[in-house]
Amino acid sequence: MVSEQQISNEPTIQVSTMFASLNQTSTFSLQPQPSSATDKPLIALNITAQINEKLTPSTFLQWRAQFEALLVGYDLLNYVEGTFLCPSSSGSTIDELHKNHWIRQDKLILSAILASTSSSITPLIATAPTSHGAWKKLKTLYASRSRTRVMQLKEELILIQHGHRSITDYLHAVKKLVDEIAIIDHPISDDDLTLYVLNGLGSDF
Repeated sequence: MVSEQQISNEPTIQVSTMFASLNQTSTFSLQPQPSSATDKPLIALNITAQINEKLTPSTFLQWRAQFEALLVGYDLLNYVEGTFLCPSSSGSTIDELHKNHWIRQDKLILSAILASTSSSITPLIATAPTSHGAWKKLKTLYASRSRTRVMQLKEELILIQHGHRSITDYLHAVKKLVDEIAIIDHPISDDDLTLYVLNGLGSDF
């Protein structure tokens, strides 16, 4: 025989189960959806504030080092390197948004490259359709010349002598060469720097 207490408890258990089920369902339905890639904001580079000097035929490696650091900081290097290509469009709205975003961001980068070049260089890349095209052309035009400059600086560092200069002036001259090499190529190691300094001091020291 079923007691009145058992009968009265059954609806309560069923109702509680129903509410628990509803709560569980609502919890899953309220999970946030991931943002679309088209929500990523466009980035305009402030060249006058972030690049020390405009690109000239003799400063390509220094300029490239600064510009690459800027692009890495904003996660935009893949545009100029050509590893992030313009998305194709199948005609859908989302595809068009992705393509439009890529074109606009690439044009902002291209504009920054043009703004950071001297008046003698700007016409050489003015017709480049993309930032990658401009970047590639600049490397083709000036990378080899910059390598020649690096070789000249290293030769000066090897041959530099203390001579009649004071120790302070001599060390400043060495540091100037080392700093310029570090900017446009790779830093000189401490061991190599010590050898260059001692070699230039001569046997008197």
